[in-house]
Amino acid sequence: MEKFIRTLSTIITSVLLYAVCAYSYLSLKGFVYNDGSFTLVSPANAQPADSSPLEQNGIASKLDDNMAINFTPVYTLGSNDAPLTVYELSSLGCTHCADFHLNILPRLEEDFIKNNQIKVSFVNFPLDKKSMQGAMLSECVPVLNRGKFINLMFENQRTWMLSLNSEEKIKEFAKDAGLESEAAEQCLKNDDLAQNILSLRQEAIDKLKMQGTPSFLISGNGKNEVIFGVPDYQALTDYLNNRLNDNKQ
Repeated sequence: MEKFIRTLSTIITSVLLYAVCAYSYLSLKGFVYNDGSFTLVSPANAQPADSSPLEQNGIASKLDDNMAINFTPVYTLGSNDAPLTVYELSSLGCTHCADFHLNILPRLEEDFIKNNQIKVSFVNFPLDKKSMQGAMLSECVPVLNRGKFINLMFENQRTWMLSLNSEEKIKEFAKDAGLESEAAEQCLKNDDLAQNILSLRQEAIDKLKMQGTPSFLISGNGKNEVIFGVPDYQALTDYLNNRLNDNKQ
């Protein structure tokens, strides 16, 4: 019997490890989990898959200019006086989101944010349970430390995503950002907070026709446009400069 239990435990562990690795591999390749199956994330210049594709403007798709923007950012980089706001809709477990946040956002900060041309607002769009836990804790850590927590989550993404005890690891990052363990426990039990995050996520799906993460809503000068996926940096800077020139006209 003892030998049978050891064998069964080995099989279960192998299956769990395979599932975790498979999820991570598919995420790395640009897939997201949706309604029981994996779906390929749209590239940056893809149109939403609906019966009336949005008009394109380079790498961006045009939205209704009168669309109300109700997204509540976790934190914002840049001045409220910036003419353009870039809403970064991300899932903390998404590898493409981590790539943008860790490698592209710092370049935008140097080239656009410090010059008061754009501000970037981070909005939670969790795709899985672990990312949802991270999203909830990101809204419970002290406001001034939220950027630090998001960075820690992205920098250590593989560690907590592949962990069988991910909740404890995520709470450790929250503690590093100033949220004590007891407060973190209460945060993860906050049903109102969870519902608010899910409501904002549904609003993004309804308004932006999102198919995966990251996606970016660019709003300013009475114009709303969305970029799906992570674009080439040169293409992104060209687009932002064109939008900024529009604001000067």
